[in-house]
Amino acid sequence: MSRIQVRDGFLVLMAALWCADESGVLPLFLLAAAVHECGHLFVIRLSGGTVHRLCLTACGAVLKCSLPPSPFSRAAICLAGPAASFALTALANPLGAYRLAGASALLGLFNLLPVPPLDGGMALRHLADGRFTRLLNGVAGVSVLVLLAGGVLLWKLGFGGWLFLVSGMVAVSFGRAHFTHHGRPMTAHAG
Repeated sequence: MSRIQVRDGFLVLMAALWCADESGVLPLFLLAAAVHECGHLFVIRLSGGTVHRLCLTACGAVLKCSLPPSPFSRAAICLAGPAASFALTALANPLGAYRLAGASALLGLFNLLPVPPLDGGMALRHLADGRFTRLLNGVAGVSVLVLLAGGVLLWKLGFGGWLFLVSGMVAVSFGRAHFTHHGRPMTAHAG
């Protein structure tokens, strides 16, 4: 990998989360996120791909890479992050690191949502290989709406607005991944 890029939004988000983190789970989520990204990196290398850049943004980590042409290899790369998250959960739980196990499981499950640019959404896109675009967009749109509604509900019930904030970020990322500044649909290509 030739470059790691850290965007200002990532630093602002980390500072805000650090200030709001009364229970001390932020370092655990950051460790879980690092293991998750290492899962992607491992399978990219294993499948013959090349990583050019890792960019840390307010919406998460984005790998810029050249991927193998096989849709199955690309889907495997997408699913390697959640697999690494679940492996960390399986290792941390018996060791009594329950908060790390929970953070890693939550990260893995969240990334399996069928919404691009999350891993689950991207894996489905690669497996569909250009087919079922309307169906996949519909599933992603409904998933974003359910996530937003759940976030509002939890916020109204007094559990904080974190899910609403995260679902809003996912909605924006999904919208940006599918529409150019001219409002025309575009196809996201990895590599």
